[in-house]
Amino acid sequence: MKNKKKQVQLRDVQDVIDIIGGRWRGAILASLCDKPKRFNELKRDIGDITPRILTKELKYLEMNKLISRKADTTSVLYSLTEHGYSLDPLIGAIVQWGQKHREVILAEPSLA
Repeated sequence: MKNKKKQVQLRDVQDVIDIIGGRWRGAILASLCDKPKRFNELKRDIGDITPRILTKELKYLEMNKLISRKADTTSVLYSLTEHGYSLDPLIGAIVQWGQKHREVILAEPSLA
């Protein structure tokens, strides 16, 4: 019975990593945690991402119900859905861990 529970937990972890992992998705979600943004605002926040890849990732996140896309006559606004906002504590924890990890790495003398 314990093995089955562990398999389910591992699947759940993999699902989260599949959805928010990758090079750009976490950054897109973190950027949208602040406030809804237009395409070019997201591109500016993220930096090196190409418009084609940003479009692809936005569609993926929309398909997974994490963001919504609202178009009017002049622009498109992307925002987190209620489900997407449920990731805010996770993203905050990832930011904190990333800061601590960077400190650990920079404090260690190089092994090379």
